Amino acid sequence: MLPARPVVRLALVVVGGMAALACGFADVFRPAGPESVTIVYVGDTILRRDSTVPFSIVVEARGTPLDRPHLTMWSSDTSLFDLTAGQDSLLAKSKNGTSTLMIRLESSILTDSAPTLAQSIKVQP
Repeated sequence: MLPARPVVRLALVVVGGMAALACGFADVFRPAGPESVTIVYVGDTILRRDSTVPFSIVVEARGTPLDRPHLTMWSSDTSLFDLTAGQDSLLAKSKNGTSTLMIRLESSILTDSAPTLAQSIKVQP
């Protein structure tokens, strides 16, 4: 049987190693490069004229949802629909047609280019 001191040292090394791995120490040795980023539009894609419809955006990096990502959003044709001031709803106008909601993640840390989603939105009577 081993004396008490070497057993304690071995236990400390094992526990320390497990703690380092649990804290993401392995990520330090992962090669640098852009992350895999996914942008998902969650909401209606068909709007009624003169209506306001809430929506949300889910952004994931390597499968992990980002908390409050910095997004830039705009409508390709503001005569059909626009974003509300809080950018959490779409405001359909009085005109029928199809336009595109553009959503871009503004983060140079995660990727080498700004990931963008082009979501088609239809306005009808």
